[in-house]
Amino acid sequence: MIEKMLAKKKIALLTVALMVMLAGGVYAGMRLSNILTANWVVKESQTNLVLSWPYDEPSGDLNRGQWYSTYVRLQNTGATTYTVIVKFKVWIATSLPDGSITIQGWYSDDWHNIATYQWDSDLGRYVYVGTWGPSEGFQCTPGWDVISEFRFKFESNAPIDTPYYFEAWVEQVP
Repeated sequence: MIEKMLAKKKIALLTVALMVMLAGGVYAGMRLSNILTANWVVKESQTNLVLSWPYDEPSGDLNRGQWYSTYVRLQNTGATTYTVIVKFKVWIATSLPDGSITIQGWYSDDWHNIATYQWDSDLGRYVYVGTWGPSEGFQCTPGWDVISEFRFKFESNAPIDTPYYFEAWVEQVP
């Protein structure tokens, strides 16, 4: 009889010890499930970089051989700093002839040519493309509000009586 009582006490002690070990393991950070993972890329909820014509928007009929000045404004209305470069292109319904447009930007107290003649595979024709800012980009900080001056001239071989299209955008530099 004593043996039976001792055997029951042993089983009871072992059961209690096992329960304490299990409970202690769970509360001590013992992992009992798989690991759930996810990856995210955080984006701005809207575009915070705004390009605009503050004044002197080029429009209407423009003459060959005459310089036209314009201004482009870049604003950062968000709370993030971006490393950016401003890009643009000019085109018509057919290929533009080489040397038909000169586009210059004002910086470092002088005018600098900022457009080159290139094939545009998206449009399937030759266009003028250019950039504003250093090739490695520049820091566009929150509250940025800068107006840059540009000038352009249609040279003697520029096609006449055809609409010209201009497009500018800001790209983030990696």
